[in-house]
Amino acid sequence: MKRSIILIGFLLFCTGCATFSVNYDFDPEADFTRLKTYAWSPVSEKSPMNELTMKRIKIAVDKQLKAKGLTVTASENPDMLIALNAAREKRVDVQEWGYGHDDRDYSSDRWYPGRLPVTPGGRDYFEYRRGVDTYEYEVGTLVLDFVDAKKKELVWRGTASGVIDPGKTAEQIDGIIAKLLDNFPPPKRQ
Repeated sequence: MKRSIILIGFLLFCTGCATFSVNYDFDPEADFTRLKTYAWSPVSEKSPMNELTMKRIKIAVDKQLKAKGLTVTASENPDMLIALNAAREKRVDVQEWGYGHDDRDYSSDRWYPGRLPVTPGGRDYFEYRRGVDTYEYEVGTLVLDFVDAKKKELVWRGTASGVIDPGKTAEQIDGIIAKLLDNFPPPKRQ
C-alpha cells in the first residue's frame, strides 16, 4: 500500500510538470479584424469544472484577449461570444513488470518459491519476480469556442487537454491559456 501511495505521488509530481496538448482550428473565411468586443456565453450547469477553476480560466482568457486588443463587454451587441466547455475522463494505467536473475546457490539445494531449477537435479536456479502496478488519473479537456455574434457561426476553436492536477495554480492556468490563445487571431494567409 505504501508503495502505491509513493508511486501515485510520483505520478502526480511528473504530470504536474507535463504540458497540455494544445490545438486550434478556424474559419479561413472569417474576418478577425472586425472582432473587437466579446462576451461570455453562460456555462452549462453540468460542467465538471469547479467554480474557482472556471473563474481562473476566464480571468486568464480576459488577460490574453486584452493584450491582443479585444474588450470584454456587457452590452447586448458584442462582436463575438465565447463559450467555455470542459470534460473529464477517468483513466487507469496498468503496468505489468517482471525481472529474472540467475541465483546460483551452491551451499544448499533447497527449493524456494519463485525459484526454478535451470538444470534438472542441478543446483543452478533462475528466479523470476513479477507484479502489476495500477495508476488512476484524470484527463481533462478544455474547449474555447469563439462565435461570430452577428452571423451565429463558429469562427475559432481552441482545445487544451492533459492530465488534471487538482492543485493547478493561477500561474499554471495562465500558461495553458497563453499557449492556447497564442494562435488567436490565426495567422494571416499570404
